[in-house]
Amino acid sequence: MSANLPRQWLERANEDLIVARLVLEEQHTAHACFLSQQCAEKSLKAFLIAKINNYPRTHRLVDLLGECRKHDPQFSDFQSDCIVIDQYYIPTRYPDAIPGTSPTGAPSRDEAEEAIASAGRILQFVTKRI
Repeated sequence: MSANLPRQWLERANEDLIVARLVLEEQHTAHACFLSQQCAEKSLKAFLIAKINNYPRTHRLVDLLGECRKHDPQFSDFQSDCIVIDQYYIPTRYPDAIPGTSPTGAPSRDEAEEAIASAGRILQFVTKRI
């Protein structure tokens, strides 16, 4: 493994978070939520790559968080963040997926802001640990 690989994953995670904020300004809440999920997923995988040079082939943040907790119990602090963000992985990508909570099926602005904030907390925590 390249010693730089975890940092590369974090750079991509950070880029996802930046773009999530940009698309939210244009009222694209579903995309903002999806990119938040991607940011959190890449952050958690970066941590696992740094620790064990591997990660589970899953997109479920709660599962990834469980693996991270094995190496650092403080990851438990992000359980609720992962639960919030996990709900956006599929519904934000497909029009016939499980509907969102708004009349249009898209997440609300408040939900998108919450997802972005949660992803940012996870990214910041992992960045300090790598």
